[in-house]
Amino acid sequence: MYRSGARTALGSTSRDWRDPGRRMLRGTGLSQTRGVLREYEGAMALQPPSITILRVPAELPRPGESVTVSCEAWSELPELTLLYWLENSSFVETLHPDGAVREGTVRQELRGSGWALHRDLHFSSFDSQHLHTNFTCVVLSALGFDIREVRWPSPALAPGTGKSEGLG
Repeated sequence: MYRSGARTALGSTSRDWRDPGRRMLRGTGLSQTRGVLREYEGAMALQPPSITILRVPAELPRPGESVTVSCEAWSELPELTLLYWLENSSFVETLHPDGAVREGTVRQELRGSGWALHRDLHFSSFDSQHLHTNFTCVVLSALGFDIREVRWPSPALAPGTGKSEGLG
């Protein structure tokens, strides 16, 4: 996992390069990035990365429950692509050094002309506060970026009462 001394993911230039996904880009200057992109010129126009799937539980998680949210993205340049989670525009690890909410490792799978990248967000003990928190999956490369926000399922209405059950 990576750590950031910054306030937000997009406003910082400092990164901890222990995460393999970020270590791949360490020392990669603009000229090196352009060189990699030139390798692909003429073959076909490269597409920016995109988030293809954001998987949340079908039912509203209960307090104390262990929950996993999954993000899948597609990229033609996995070696120059980052896939990570933000919580209210900050890195998850910065806000949860205890690991109560943490990112899983990035997994890659060749799919057609590109790669599927997968990264989970794990909640060790779900809390009602998480329902009111903005969790965002981000995929970023030299070609562009895409983001998706987690939308939790609506609380189910109790039969015949019109009152909601659950975490609220």
